Amino acid sequence: MRVLSSQRVTYFFSADSKAAYRVADGERVKVQTRDCFSGKVKTPGNLFEDVSMGDVNPATGPIAVEGLSAGQTLCVAIERIRCGRKGVIMCSPNLGVLSEDVRRPRTRILRIEDGKAGFSDDLSIDLNPHVGVIGVSPAEGRFPTFHPGDHGGNMDTVDACEGSKVYLPAFVDGGMLAMGDVHAAMGDGEVCGTGLETSAEVTVRLSKSEDLILKRPMIETPKAWLTFAAAKTLDMAARLATEDMVKFIQSKHGTDFEEAYMLASLIGNLRISQVVDPLMAVRMSISKRYL
Repeated sequence: MRVLSSQRVTYFFSADSKAAYRVADGERVKVQTRDCFSGKVKTPGNLFEDVSMGDVNPATGPIAVEGLSAGQTLCVAIERIRCGRKGVIMCSPNLGVLSEDVRRPRTRILRIEDGKAGFSDDLSIDLNPHVGVIGVSPAEGRFPTFHPGDHGGNMDTVDACEGSKVYLPAFVDGGMLAMGDVHAAMGDGEVCGTGLETSAEVTVRLSKSEDLILKRPMIETPKAWLTFAAAKTLDMAARLATEDMVKFIQSKHGTDFEEAYMLASLIGNLRISQVVDPLMAVRMSISKRYL
């Protein structure tokens, strides 16, 4: 299996991106990723204010998938996430939901071992490794990798984990996938602005999806389907994610809008992905047993 080194990264999703790597349709690869601070945070004395935004969220790639054309859908099957041995979490007066309440910036470096991270001498955090940045080139324009959007990007969604498939609309030939910003642990919302940021090696299978045509990302877990949307406000993002799910239900059941809308209200779960990036992000999930 090929290893795609984190020596080749991008900090933008751009319509003009050139491939750093090329893979065959259906190929399995190991993608090495840097942590979201490009490895520059090494001690608790390194604060958020010391990190240039130009070094934030390096994403390994772009990766072109052979035979994938604009208008088709890329499936990224996440088979394994192997985290580094340490993770970084920060809070800052310039970051997060309660940033104005932070009296002074702080950095914690936590040891990762045996599926847990030691937060203090008497408290260990269970890990839930997932890929924070996973996206493709947009049809036009240029977006920093710390932005979410219809192209994916900084999705910061805990469901992009082992055993899940992330589906992304291809806006350009090859898709031009890039991924990074792995979190060893994070709760919904990423409220302080960071998860447990770590380097990683992510084993994925990249292939064309023959079944889905998308405007925005979707995620398939072993038990559920999720729609994802990012917008300026949570209200706008919630509307888009709900709209996509209602259309998905219609396609599965062959019902009209009103029937699918009512069903989504009964069995759909609208959840916050993150509230700390330039755009807010939410997803809606529905159990596969209803589809």
